[in-house]
Amino acid sequence: MQAALLEKDSEFTVREEKVLDYILAILFFAVFVLGLVYALKNNITREDVVGGLLMLALIPSLIAFAKAKSKRIYIRINKTGIYQDEQLVAGWDKMIKAYITQKQVTGQWQDSFILVLEYRKEVIVSGFRRRIPLTNTQNKSEEEIIEAIRFFWHLYKKEQGITSVPKR
Repeated sequence: MQAALLEKDSEFTVREEKVLDYILAILFFAVFVLGLVYALKNNITREDVVGGLLMLALIPSLIAFAKAKSKRIYIRINKTGIYQDEQLVAGWDKMIKAYITQKQVTGQWQDSFILVLEYRKEVIVSGFRRRIPLTNTQNKSEEEIIEAIRFFWHLYKKEQGITSVPKR
């Protein structure tokens, strides 16, 4: 597991899987080129719907290419806490619970995994819940994310002399 590679001063980051995004960009661009060649070969008539639809593949190609070029870090986990888009969501001293769940959407063909963080605020005793959507093209698995959370949370508790282990 990834947690075995983590150390006290290391960081666990979740980003886009660049290789996958480049492959998607190339595939969609190939479909676009196929549509363009088809349309040019048939003199681009208004009734030629197939060529036009195939040329629409340029849009997802550009989106996938932009995601591949992005340096955005979705989630950062380190010894101070859990960050979403470089904003601290919760420090380890405020953490209550962290788990992965799946949003159920009828008729959806892709996974909708969500990282759920339950934590306390400074002056409020009751807990808050933050749902962080996980992408289908991220470079770390859901299991690796949970293992990193466990590693750093356990490290924090060990440094504080707290003997309980984070719940699974």
